[in-house]
Amino acid sequence: MILSNDCIDFVEKRYNLKYMDVDDAILEYNKLEDFAPDGNVWDHLDDRDTISEGAHLVMRLVTQYYLTKAFRGMKIDLNNPNVKEDIASGNLGTPGRMAKVFVGANLHDDSELGCGRWTPKPRIARFPNNYKMNVPITKRIDIVSNCSHHFIPFTTLSRPDSHAVISYVPDKYAIGISKLQRVADHISRRFFLQEDLTKALYDEICQVADTESVYIKLVNLTHGCESYRGSQTNDGSFTSTYYGGAFKDMTLRSQVDQLN
Repeated sequence: MILSNDCIDFVEKRYNLKYMDVDDAILEYNKLEDFAPDGNVWDHLDDRDTISEGAHLVMRLVTQYYLTKAFRGMKIDLNNPNVKEDIASGNLGTPGRMAKVFVGANLHDDSELGCGRWTPKPRIARFPNNYKMNVPITKRIDIVSNCSHHFIPFTTLSRPDSHAVISYVPDKYAIGISKLQRVADHISRRFFLQEDLTKALYDEICQVADTESVYIKLVNLTHGCESYRGSQTNDGSFTSTYYGGAFKDMTLRSQVDQLN
């Protein structure tokens, strides 16, 4: 994408020089290829390439620039005190805050809705399965993700009977149990259909644990695009599963389900 002079001026006024020279950061940003809404930038870089905090900041500021234009298109008063940007005080304004929500504050942010597209994979501790354990290791987790059709969240956090389950039968390795939530966060904080997220979580756990015996179940997730617009249902929820290996046995899946 070729940035207009107006966009470059917008970025330069807000760029934090602690990262790198702004011209170098813009050049690095311009070299980035577009990638899928449910993808991760690090999967699209050559082995020798990296992305700097400066280039990420440029990307966030370019996003803010175009969101500001969208606000003008919607006839929103950008001088309204609840919306207004104040560069001197560090107030990002609503377009700036929205940009941060969609792309993350920086390359290490793990809290914003779209940060999983830009953060590197978390370090996952795994240990040799010395005792040849062949029963499922199961953990309940929470999911916060975003619909790729509307960019509105879907989650386990909106109703008490909603949760997600990751279960796997170890082969060569066992994974540090707290890391399962970290893996799920890194994958899910992107823009998905729930069915695709379920498969993406399965693929990632298979890779990390080095086994195909993985069972993913997302139970009663509520979708903001259904709850807050459209049908505006009060009780709509969606459950999805994906499994392989030993979990093709319905009895084994039932055992995990009964515990969760």
